[in-house]
Amino acid sequence: MGRIVAVTNLKGGIGKTTTVVNVGAGLALKGARVLLVDTDAQGNLAPALGLQPRRTIYSVLMERANPLDCLTAARPNLDLLAADDALLTVQAELGQRPGWIRILETVLAPARQEYDFIIIDAPGSLTVMSASAIAASSDLLVPTTVEPLSLKGLDLLFKQLLRLKNSTRSVRVIVPTMFDGRLRQAQALLHDLQKRHGALVVEPIRTNVRLSEATAAGKTIYEYDRHSRGALDYAQLVEHLSTLWQFAPPPPPRPAPAHTNRPPNQPRAVPALVRRNGSLDRSDIPLNPPTPHDTSLPETCPNCGRPLNRTTLAGYRVVYCNHCRFKQQGMLLQERG
Repeated sequence: MGRIVAVTNLKGGIGKTTTVVNVGAGLALKGARVLLVDTDAQGNLAPALGLQPRRTIYSVLMERANPLDCLTAARPNLDLLAADDALLTVQAELGQRPGWIRILETVLAPARQEYDFIIIDAPGSLTVMSASAIAASSDLLVPTTVEPLSLKGLDLLFKQLLRLKNSTRSVRVIVPTMFDGRLRQAQALLHDLQKRHGALVVEPIRTNVRLSEATAAGKTIYEYDRHSRGALDYAQLVEHLSTLWQFAPPPPPRPAPAHTNRPPNQPRAVPALVRRNGSLDRSDIPLNPPTPHDTSLPETCPNCGRPLNRTTLAGYRVVYCNHCRFKQQGMLLQERG
């Protein structure tokens, strides 16, 4: 059964959609089957991925369509159940239904067998959709800007979680976004956030204009600028979540046997899309190979001398220090067979 993750906070403009897109794309690059679900009437997920969906979650909620019939293929291993402004007119009606708090959990049930992760982009206020997203999820990922008003919104979210779920244990990570370490206030507020919530607070996503440019271009940050600080920070977040959720990438496909009847110089056929329980299986679509480039990365931090952590994503290798926040990246070497 796929893990349902709601990306939520009771405040807008804090990078929720950017986080949904780049965490989902990062997990897909690691081999996970990921479904992104937009429950916000602004419908920002589709344009952020450069898509124009034919059907949306409105069909699922109001016309009782199968969600697997309303998906849009976004990238290899990554699908989208989009939203649009039609949601504005139906939330009052949805709130009158018996058991409305479980409506998303119910309609997404057919998709749970098809995906490793279902990531919900929840609205930035307490609505029928955001409450239902919280109720449906086993895990909450909470972005917040490091500003006084955003931190007040975070406190309000924790109060609502106690009311809706009788617990705040479903909060897995708090992600500081749009962080500018040059600002003294930002440093002080981040320290206060870490003091109050401890290990829930992960390394911040630093302010990076490339993130907003990528969204405007309808691309993930890994496609738009894999060398940017935004790509580096989201790669590190994806690695942290993969460890937290104990997600292991699927093993690579076995090499073709030495004996083959394929004529010389004829390329191997790419596996066709096949249907599994009514949905398209894109897990066999090959990802673009990393660009060959020889880069030497240090083993120890040049600032504090501690051993560096290492991760790979989207065709590059990243080393980083948890102590002094040193980060450096370089391209992976193309394997030679």
